[in-house]
Amino acid sequence: MTLKMALSFVMIMFSILFNTIDAKLIWNPPAPKTEAELVEINGRFDTYELDDEITVIKSSNLTSSEIQSVIILQGLVAKEKPSLFIDHGYATNRNAIAEFEKAGYEISYNDADGNPWRFSSIVEKYKSYIADNGYILFATVQDHGQLNTATNLATINGWLPVSADNEQAAINLGLEKKADISGDTIDLAYLKKFYKEYKDCFRKDSLVHMYYYARGVRDFAVQQNIFVLYIEDADYTGRLFRDEVMRDLEPSALIFGWCQYEIKFTLSASRYGHSVVPSDHSYNLCVLSSFDSNDKKMATAYEGTPELDPNKHYVAIVYSDGDNLQWIQNGFSEYHTWQSYNSDVPVTWTFAPIATELADVDVARTLDAAKDGATFITGPSGGGYARVTQMNSKELEAFSDYTASIMLESGLRIMTFLDEINGNNFDADMQKRLKYFARYDNIDGGILQLDPNNYAGGGGRVYFVNDKPFVTVGHSLWHDSGDASQVTNEWLAEQAAIINAKPADITTINGYTVINVHPWTVGPDDLAYFVSQLGDNVEVLPAEELLAAVEQNVPHEFAQPNA
Repeated sequence: MTLKMALSFVMIMFSILFNTIDAKLIWNPPAPKTEAELVEINGRFDTYELDDEITVIKSSNLTSSEIQSVIILQGLVAKEKPSLFIDHGYATNRNAIAEFEKAGYEISYNDADGNPWRFSSIVEKYKSYIADNGYILFATVQDHGQLNTATNLATINGWLPVSADNEQAAINLGLEKKADISGDTIDLAYLKKFYKEYKDCFRKDSLVHMYYYARGVRDFAVQQNIFVLYIEDADYTGRLFRDEVMRDLEPSALIFGWCQYEIKFTLSASRYGHSVVPSDHSYNLCVLSSFDSNDKKMATAYEGTPELDPNKHYVAIVYSDGDNLQWIQNGFSEYHTWQSYNSDVPVTWTFAPIATELADVDVARTLDAAKDGATFITGPSGGGYARVTQMNSKELEAFSDYTASIMLESGLRIMTFLDEINGNNFDADMQKRLKYFARYDNIDGGILQLDPNNYAGGGGRVYFVNDKPFVTVGHSLWHDSGDASQVTNEWLAEQAAIINAKPADITTINGYTVINVHPWTVGPDDLAYFVSQLGDNVEVLPAEELLAAVEQNVPHEFAQPNA
């Protein structure tokens, strides 16, 4: 290790230590915001009106470098009148186009000569949205610094980034070179200087962390004036700079994109009070965020009294499949497959509530597919992927306010938390933190996915905060191999036998279990077989009904099953 690396490591450790100590000093939360204040908190992004005509260009008609330029052109157009839509070949893209047509928008697939839109024709059509008829020359799309810096310059100046292999096409279109970074070595020193010079040109409530080989969210970054950066999590010195950028953001900022190492990255974001929105494959957000296609809520308050049999053990099956925006938009395949079974077993699905703001058409698609028994709760940890144990009181206040606001908009009323048990004082500390969320009337409780033990580290314990239950996962249907091919009926039957052996006791937390289903090892067919192996002494409830049963029947105090 060089001296420079050693010093960087020491500085990172000092920063982590300071933030860790700061995060331990948790005060009682203030009074909750009013509903009107929550509505205002949620309206952070600029809104636009769609053009009457939506122009659809297929990514299959573009080279990889052309695609990145057209994505940024899409953002430039959307700063004024969102209308350029890129069909990346996904079913959700086709669904969105169909919904545009239903809503009365004209769809343009071809240019004036009847040919499908291509790079030159689409740039020609939207030249008036390119400031000063200018282009930015950058070297290659296969470089984080080159592509991200070109994107940031486009956001600031309105010029179109063009890679070296497309420069002649730009010249042929009459564009003029306004900036040339193609020969620049964009190292950490370059990025620091660029950020220092231009940071005030970007909004402070969001950041995009995006590698070059992904095509998502850059359009939205350009439209909304969001700074784009990528730092490898293994780069100690780079992480110090990334920490500086995160410190400059307002509390409870949203970090779009993705990362190299999930845990390192989400811990870093959480230490500054921010949350992550996995969205490296979230496409067309600059257009979809301006398209309201759904007036339904994801959930409503559970106001009934669960009818319980004292001779049964009650479980809620929570499929952690829809907790990130990009998966809802481009797959959510386990969910749609399960709905096709027309099963009467109620399964609860985690869902990213920000989809109601940025991709309403995908919320509508999800709800349209829902069969009886399908219910939804937030993904971790409410407003975005965050670890609340890393936040101090000020950060918790801002994040819980934002979470309550986005849950109010979506209608979701139960939260999911993802964190790790760390230290002997974890339970008391977590209860203090949960107070920030439980103070809101539109949050009815939560489910905690706690490591270690594949989210089942909490062992089924329950925290009552403001008389609201927050129940930890008691069993995780997650194969330790991490390999779906290793999941057998024998293993699934063994897992069901564990649940069948649990006691019937509706008056204590012993009688209730939250079962987490891991989507990358346990598919819908596996879940169906698991459910078929549950005994008559086990009954599956939707998550909101199980929490209501716990709230109504279990003493309102911290409790550990079988304690």
